[in-house]
Amino acid sequence: MKYIVRILFTIVFLGFVAGVYFHFNEQPNISQKAVGFSILGLFFIAIPVFLMYRFSKSDRSKYIFNPTEKNEELEDWMQNN
Repeated sequence: MKYIVRILFTIVFLGFVAGVYFHFNEQPNISQKAVGFSILGLFFIAIPVFLMYRFSKSDRSKYIFNPTEKNEELEDWMQNN
């Protein structure tokens, strides 16, 4: 999975570099499409795959609010303020 994320970011980066290259060679249609598709690929493909890879093994139970559980730190903070 790590290699898939690296490959995706490399493809996105190369697409962006190609768009900048075509921009300086005065081919605006191709440059705008290359930059646009690389940004779309970054935000809709590469970032979600990276987040799935990065946070698949983490424990997210500490971020879930449980109103029945007593939170001593919060009670202390509320009493002091």
